[in-house]
Amino acid sequence: MIKISVIRRIQHMVWNNFYKWLRSGVHLFRFWLAFVYSKRLKKTVCFAGITGSAGKTTVKDVSANILRTAGQCFSTPETQNYSHSVVRLLLRVRPRHRFCVLELSGGNPGELDKPFRLFTPNIAVLTLIARDHFRAFKSLDAIAKEKGKLISALPADGVAILNIDDPLVRAIGESCNRKVIWVGEADGAIIRLLKARSRWPEPLALEVEYEGGRYEVRTGFHGKHLALSVLSALGVGLAAGIPLTSAIAAVAEVRPAEGRMEIVSNENGITFLRDDWKAPHWSLSAPLEFMAEAEARRKIIIIGTLSDYSLSASKLYPKVARQALEVADIVIFVGPHAPRAAKVKRGTGVENLHTFSEIREASAFLNALLEPGDLVLLKGSNKADHLVRLMYTTQNPVSCWASRCGVKDFCGSCPRLYKSVLTSATIIPLAGNDSGRKVIVGLGNPGPGYENTPHNAGYMVLDRMAKKNERIMG
Repeated sequence: MIKISVIRRIQHMVWNNFYKWLRSGVHLFRFWLAFVYSKRLKKTVCFAGITGSAGKTTVKDVSANILRTAGQCFSTPETQNYSHSVVRLLLRVRPRHRFCVLELSGGNPGELDKPFRLFTPNIAVLTLIARDHFRAFKSLDAIAKEKGKLISALPADGVAILNIDDPLVRAIGESCNRKVIWVGEADGAIIRLLKARSRWPEPLALEVEYEGGRYEVRTGFHGKHLALSVLSALGVGLAAGIPLTSAIAAVAEVRPAEGRMEIVSNENGITFLRDDWKAPHWSLSAPLEFMAEAEARRKIIIIGTLSDYSLSASKLYPKVARQALEVADIVIFVGPHAPRAAKVKRGTGVENLHTFSEIREASAFLNALLEPGDLVLLKGSNKADHLVRLMYTTQNPVSCWASRCGVKDFCGSCPRLYKSVLTSATIIPLAGNDSGRKVIVGLGNPGPGYENTPHNAGYMVLDRMAKKNERIMG
């Protein structure tokens, strides 16, 4: 006789294989649907693809706003830039859209093969080649080869917008046999950067040269390194036939994407500079330069988990700590590698470096430390650190301090960020009913920050029940 446990294991395997087959079938059907649909869209929609090791989201957001001056534009929401997202996004494009801007990651070898089976870009942007996802590719040349697939996918009349200052990008452009709009500082740039200014609290402003004329470009961004993204987006506008003056006006309307040099000021006069989406080591120099030039009462730098570095962690974190201490009044490291940064304190007398393995401990320290006028940089990997909780908890107590929860999204939309805490409860007999049944109402969270929110539903329920009791009982 076959044991019941064996039968259950067989059933489990059958069902698992069935669901895998079903999911595979659904994915194939959606891919086929997107393929057929994109062929129809190609006749009326101009597609722009954006890739590179950094700056993609900013280019995408600014490009979309520029293109909207000439017609309706669909663009990748937030940072849904992985290849599996393209199928779903293409199905959201409508014939009424004149433009479609898609952000493409290319974070793994072969990842960009799939999207170009579905759509052909008319305009392509490659920002720069750096060590992002270096572990997956093993070399900068391999990264360049993957990113370069976007340029190779252009039709004969397509236009590439390329960074003339990056040697690897420049090599791709010089061999692509397509029209190229070069952007950057070097001679030969069609949109040439003459000057970039970004000194907090003033936003980024550029002076650019185009066809012999000089133009000032005002932005809502912070950090001179974002000049490349703005220049690239202006190039997209030119490729689409939009006058440069119209494109420049559209740039000023765009604000930073969440977690990308995003400025958030709270009611207590504390300003957070959120650059906490990801933190490859090579990207650290730009926000550190920004903090060095910023004018603020006190500068605080908080660093979480770094990635894509060649040194050992035991050597890297002390090195980064010393760099941060040169530009900040107070430096805080958070996460499992924080104790490595503490090595800097040995025998040096450094008192303004603080390290915390657990983010909750860092939060308690930071809340006692912060004062009006502080400028606080958050630099870390969102998936690993969720450093943004350090900002949220300065106004309302955060409930979730989980480490390595695995959620990719930012905490602001997570239901676990602020769990309703029953600070008190009332037991009220049902009016006009002597059945003995009772209603338990939790009053929710105190404070004006929770008024008219789901966290304070208990107060509203209690008020209504009190009014109903008054009507019934006299």
